[in-house]
Amino acid sequence: MHPYTKHLLDDIQKAFRPKDFFKGKKKEFSGDELEDHFADIERWLNQDKEPTFGNYCGLKSENFPPVDFYSLKELKALVKLFEQMMFSWNLSMDVPKNLPLDRKYKLMIATLDEPTLIVEDGFVGFDYCTGNPEGCELEEYCPCLKYWEEK
Repeated sequence: MHPYTKHLLDDIQKAFRPKDFFKGKKKEFSGDELEDHFADIERWLNQDKEPTFGNYCGLKSENFPPVDFYSLKELKALVKLFEQMMFSWNLSMDVPKNLPLDRKYKLMIATLDEPTLIVEDGFVGFDYCTGNPEGCELEEYCPCLKYWEEK
């Protein structure tokens, strides 16, 4: 394994969400459950004002080499650990199972530059589906293609 790949794996391991991350966070409750629910929805709708995922986990996309730098074994290890690290932050990626590993890697690393809502309860997903395959980041792997072709 390339020494830099080992370094990246160590960095990803250190980027897991600390167990006490939410401990010092002050939650503002109005006392009205419905009002609190709508406040959470408003925060979700305004995610673009949130810090990037990289700000939370400490990783920078520019530190990840192009996909052809890695062997297949290294790429699998990086993607698997990165997914586990995202899961620790209550984040997931919604991509087709048949999406090639190199494409998944590129999308995954790009999440570091995305404004990201970190929640204590539940999960936030990076969803690449717009409902329209034209211009879709998933291109020929877009799950909507089969529905659009039927029309």
